[in-house]
Amino acid sequence: MAAGLTLWDASGNIVLAADHRVMRFIGMKQLTGGLNDQAQDDRMKNGAFISVQPDSYIGYGSGGLIHPTFSLDATTGTISWTWAAKNSTQYDTYVGGFVYYGSY
Repeated sequence: MAAGLTLWDASGNIVLAADHRVMRFIGMKQLTGGLNDQAQDDRMKNGAFISVQPDSYIGYGSGGLIHPTFSLDATTGTISWTWAAKNSTQYDTYVGGFVYYGSY
């Protein structure tokens, strides 16, 4: 019996084929707006995924929501995130939340 997860786009092209590996949830960290951070686990050296649950999707009409930028260092199994600087300290908002991460 086949097992796994396969996702297609609207044209029928496969955009994710996770049918030969099992995804494992490893942990979670809170995203604190504006503070760079990281998570490290050796199990993420062979491949990693993240899922972000933001605190908010709505910002000020005249400002912007600033989301973190994520990167993976496959040699160390480290996921890190950084935040861009605010253009307007009055209206721009850092979006906090939680990042869930794992390996496959």
